[in-house]
This record gives sequence, C-alpha cells and structure tokens, in this order.
Amino acid sequence: MHIHQVEPDEWALWRDIRLDALASDPEEFGSTLAREQVYTEDEWRERAAEGLKLVALDPAPVALVAATAKPEGLYLYSMWVRDSHRGRGVGEALVRTVLTWAAEEGWKVVRLRVWDDNLPARRLYRRLGFVDVDEPEHMEFRVS
Repeated sequence: MHIHQVEPDEWALWRDIRLDALASDPEEFGSTLAREQVYTEDEWRERAAEGLKLVALDPAPVALVAATAKPEGLYLYSMWVRDSHRGRGVGEALVRTVLTWAAEEGWKVVRLRVWDDNLPARRLYRRLGFVDVDEPEHMEFRVS
C-alpha cells in the first residue's frame, strides 16, 4: 500500500474515490452522492487543490482523507476506507500522514468530527492521540 498526495491535476482520482465513499457509506459524510455527482471538472479541480488530499493506493484507490485550514486549526475530514481494507492499518497510515504533514506545516491543532456511534473510528482516533472536546462529536489532536 502507498499513501499518495493528490495534486490538483489528479482531480479525477479524488473524484472517483470520493464518489465511491459516498456511495458506500452515505451516512458518514456531510454531503451526498447526488450532490457531488453533478460537480463540474472545475469544481473537482478546486476541491483537489484545497488543503491536503491523500489517497491510499493498493494498487487501486482504497481509502481517502482530506485536511483543510479552519480558524480553530487544521480540520481533518472525509476519512474513509473501502470495506475490503478495513482493519488493515490503512486508516491509521492516512491519519499519521496527516499528523506528520500538520507538524511539518506548523499546525498546532488538528480537529475532526466523528459521529458518537462510529466506535471503530473513535477508537482509531483515540489510539492516535485525539481527545474529545466540548463541542459534540468533535475530537482534536495537539501537535507537538
């Protein structure tokens, strides 16, 4: 498996794995498959260029995660791993790559939102050092 940072010209790679994620687990995202299926190439290029976009390749895309700047810190979002690759360390590798990048870029806090009933994801984030914060369904990691 290889973690690949998506470049803006690779917008179709980001689009395809993102649409796969929305089709597979629609309840886990703050968007819908129907909404994103109609995005134009320009919209996908813009999304691919914003912040950090990572895809796990094995050799085809099997997972994704993104991170973007927010006033409260770097915001990790769109974390998803294909069913066939869950429980194999793919999610951990993606999140560790985001945390390494955050430290290199000078971020002090990485935040995310995860549903309270998504226990596997919450266990992953806790194992990596994320803690619950006062805002419901949010966790954060203090970058050292």
